Amino acid sequence: MKKYFLALTAATLFLGSCVKDEAPKVDEPDATDYTAIVVNELIAKDTTDIYFTDASGSAADWVELYNSGSTAIDVAGMFITDKPGSEADYQQIPSTDASITLIPPHGFLVLICGAADASGVDLPTEIKNGNVFIDMGISGSKDNNIAIYNPEKTEIDITDDFNGLTDDTSFGRTTDAGTTWGELPTKTPGASNDGSAPVTGELVINEFMASNDSWDVPGDNGDFPDFIEVYNTGNADIDMSGWFVSDDMATPNKWTVPSGTVVPANGFVVFLCDGTDTGMHTNFKLSSGGEAVLISKDGVAVTDGGEYCDSGCALKNPGTDNSSGRVTDGATAWQVFGALGTGVPTPGATNN
Repeated sequence: MKKYFLALTAATLFLGSCVKDEAPKVDEPDATDYTAIVVNELIAKDTTDIYFTDASGSAADWVELYNSGSTAIDVAGMFITDKPGSEADYQQIPSTDASITLIPPHGFLVLICGAADASGVDLPTEIKNGNVFIDMGISGSKDNNIAIYNPEKTEIDITDDFNGLTDDTSFGRTTDAGTTWGELPTKTPGASNDGSAPVTGELVINEFMASNDSWDVPGDNGDFPDFIEVYNTGNADIDMSGWFVSDDMATPNKWTVPSGTVVPANGFVVFLCDGTDTGMHTNFKLSSGGEAVLISKDGVAVTDGGEYCDSGCALKNPGTDNSSGRVTDGATAWQVFGALGTGVPTPGATNN
């Protein structure tokens, strides 16, 4: 009886350990790299052609952030201060509206500083009416630098010394993200410091599903197709007519995007990978075992995409009824959405 009890106990422990080992592992999203974000321009006293007048009738100060990288970065959670080194004076950029704090590649975000309400009381740090307000006034006679930090309060960027800044003149980099600072001849909040037109946004693969048993996809035929979602990181529409979509890295021109396909600014298009080759339906299906997802502008070079598989690939094979997508639209880090990860698949909508 004793031997039987010991054997039964060992078997129970063994089976329990097997169940535990076989539980699906949730992928943790990669940490955001904030190093492409820089302070690009600021003003301490705006008197003409005012960028923002607050409810008390006063002109607010402002700081412009610039994304010098090739992927969108959500700056929510970062800190900003006019007193570097004094953590008590750090202000954290709110995380209540990613559509406001997500800066596209080569894009800008203007932070309104030192604004007040109608009674003259300083506004708290918050996102309101499409603006990011920072409870921090900027002084050209008392302040020297503006610094920004990642959410762990590691310094990412700091300005040159602007003490003595002329009223109604902005202080910034002579070229966006450049190393040379000075008083600028023209104030350019939300635009390039050298007066050039904003850089056109980029198209990227934002999400895909390779094995769909139950998810409705916009424009489908009710047959639960696989899908590839493309996102426009810029602030202007991009005509994707004549581009190519493929599931084979060696054949980037496998399927041609129909004429009239426009990806709206900061918007999406979804290609249905069901092999029917009509409209937005591609001439191929995606393999549940792993292959590739890519887009190409010229049919020769891969514009964006990569191979996906269970392990060792650039992209994670999401499995049935899950999708793989960028953690936030256009960002560098990817994760699985669905039962094997966090959030849910969102074809044609913001990743969450």
